[in-house]
Amino acid sequence: MRLRDVLDPEWVLSASMKVAVCLILLSCVLQFVDCALQQVSGAAWFALLCFFFLLSIVAYLIRRIRQGRQQRPGARRGAERTPLLPQNEEVE
Repeated sequence: MRLRDVLDPEWVLSASMKVAVCLILLSCVLQFVDCALQQVSGAAWFALLCFFFLLSIVAYLIRRIRQGRQQRPGARRGAERTPLLPQNEEVE
């Protein structure tokens, strides 16, 4: 980013609007979560914690399966290149 871009009033207005909208949306989401979690009992908290723990394990396993098996570092497969002598010259 160049200094001219920071001083550009059009860019500053656009960026500040984006930041303001993000902050308003974040505030609304946090208030919704706070309201929803106030009505949760202690046993429900424990169940929710166990659910997220199991969900993270399942997500990890899915990620490992999608990655596929990692190849073992070892000898490379393929033909080994042999040096060729220049044509029309004798071997000593």
